[in-house]
Amino acid sequence: MTKEQKKTFLRKPWRGFLAGGMACLAVGAGYAPAAYAQSCDTLPSPVYMAGSSAFEPTLQQLAVQISAKQNLSIVYDPISSCSGVANIADSTQSLSGTAHYYVADSTQASGVAVKSCTLAANTKALIGVSDVAFDSCQPNSTLPSTIGEWHGPVQSMLIIVPKANLTTTAMSMEQAAAIWGCGAKGNQTPFIDENAIQQRVQTSGTQIMFAKAIGVPEGAFHGKSNSGGGDLVTSLIAVADPQTAIGILAADSYDSQRSKLTSVAFRGRGQTKAYYADSDTTSVDKKNVRDGHYVIQGPLHFFTTLTGGQPTASAKSVLDWLTGSVPIDPTDTANVNYISTVARLGDVPQCAMKVQMDKDGGNFSPFKPAVSCNCFYVKAATKATTDPAGCVPCTSDATCTGGKTCQTGYCE
Repeated sequence: MTKEQKKTFLRKPWRGFLAGGMACLAVGAGYAPAAYAQSCDTLPSPVYMAGSSAFEPTLQQLAVQISAKQNLSIVYDPISSCSGVANIADSTQSLSGTAHYYVADSTQASGVAVKSCTLAANTKALIGVSDVAFDSCQPNSTLPSTIGEWHGPVQSMLIIVPKANLTTTAMSMEQAAAIWGCGAKGNQTPFIDENAIQQRVQTSGTQIMFAKAIGVPEGAFHGKSNSGGGDLVTSLIAVADPQTAIGILAADSYDSQRSKLTSVAFRGRGQTKAYYADSDTTSVDKKNVRDGHYVIQGPLHFFTTLTGGQPTASAKSVLDWLTGSVPIDPTDTANVNYISTVARLGDVPQCAMKVQMDKDGGNFSPFKPAVSCNCFYVKAATKATTDPAGCVPCTSDATCTGGKTCQTGYCE
């Protein structure tokens, strides 16, 4: 094997899922937040958000920074991507039960404690968060003029297996379609136990993004349903025979579970090789996401209602911070805290991307950010103590040659 990520595929041949027409409807599981006591309305300046559970590991880190620097409390209900979209698109919907808020806590491995609070009746989400675009959640619909959309960090969704599985290193879209589209009838040994195949639910952005990559409707998946990424990991690890267990997970959730899980390289439509999201199975640089070789990816989508074409002042401020267009800390003029946070948690800020996708599951085109942070991103993501190879540090444009300028501390 080489670092080109050309891997040995599963030995079972592609069985023709689309031609055979075998499918079963997946039954979605509801999200059940933990019970708790305090009212969310008593938090300092609460801002209510709802949607993608995959984004929560990143959000909780940014939320603590927002609380410290801006004195706002991000209150989040991780009810799934499309439920987050629905809460913005449908004015009759409101949040209920409990939601999460976040406080700095040095006793936690992440440095953040996730707390629960009770939502008051008729609480409305100010911002909806989705791993996928509006029309992926509401097919045959276009984004209304009364709703605004912002793009955040780029996520990647991974095929994962337990660490004990040392033989499954790569998979084609056809093989994945047979596993999740046909289950046991897909004949993709060893993945023929429907209780060991793990899926999310059809309103999950993780599942929708993955579905578009393998050509199987998100509501027709086989396997055990899981309401969140954490639940999926628990179910996967609990499978008695780890060689039969397989699932899908967002990269930011995977990066904190590498001691238990291994990601699988993926060969997408039209590709001749399988690629990891990173340079290889042990790297954390998201190289193949940034340059477009890894295809199961897309930006976070943030939605809020507009009045006269504009969001509320509160929504605008939070959206600016979450997308990285304005530093959370006003003194952090280069916005390096945001870049570092997103990088460490397994996502890619827009400033480090070299490609963009025209739609969910669509085609790539070149992308050049207004201010590049590629070199700074690599150093932050890999936690390197030296400058990345080929990256020249700078303090001004005068240091840079070859048409490059000084951007985020490096000649880009």
